Amino acid sequence: MKEVNDMLDGQLKFLDFFLNNTIEGKENEAKEILVKSFADQETNALSLEDFKQLQKTLFPLIKPEKLNEVKVAMAHFAQSIA
Repeated sequence: MKEVNDMLDGQLKFLDFFLNNTIEGKENEAKEILVKSFADQETNALSLEDFKQLQKTLFPLIKPEKLNEVKVAMAHFAQSIA
């Protein structure tokens, strides 16, 4: 698994943003999922369909009041996959 210190600056910023909007107690789960997805993205193993599944996995971990903000950020990220 890709280590956090090997991540790109944009990935670190997104990880920080995401974790700041994650439900308390779910941060480690969210971090593990995101770090794996960043590694998959770098090896081109993350398809648009995989990304949609990733969203279904991650959205329940987000604070309800922050969900729309996170969805917008992830929609921007999805454009780089499509």
